[in-house]
Amino acid sequence: MTQNDRWAHLKEHVNNCPFYRHLGFRVVDLDEGFARLAMPASPELFQFQGAVHGGAIYSVADAAVAVALLTVSEPDEKALTIEGKVNFLAPVTGGEVIAEGRIVHKGRSIALGDVDVRRASDGRLVAKGLVTYTLRR
Repeated sequence: MTQNDRWAHLKEHVNNCPFYRHLGFRVVDLDEGFARLAMPASPELFQFQGAVHGGAIYSVADAAVAVALLTVSEPDEKALTIEGKVNFLAPVTGGEVIAEGRIVHKGRSIALGDVDVRRASDGRLVAKGLVTYTLRR
């Protein structure tokens, strides 16, 4: 299987995840140790003040790093989030957000990634995160 085939298979697999579909996530781009996901800022994700709920932003941030980790993982490896930190910097009230996850470190049992979440319309950074995973076989 070529790398392009692997990326296409991974995109299809991730884009069919029920939770990701529920929130509207989709994989836009993949590379080794990198993933870009998009999420619509739909009214169903708004909290009571008219902006996307922080839990939805956290979810797409975590997903972007998890998918980036899949690009450098062995086929039988599973990654489970053990810690995550996200700083929320600006509200999102419409359009779409783009989450870009990057793997900072991957060891035998622990992986660490960082993520930027931006408004697609103007590129403004709306959240910055750091996520740690345990790796299992």
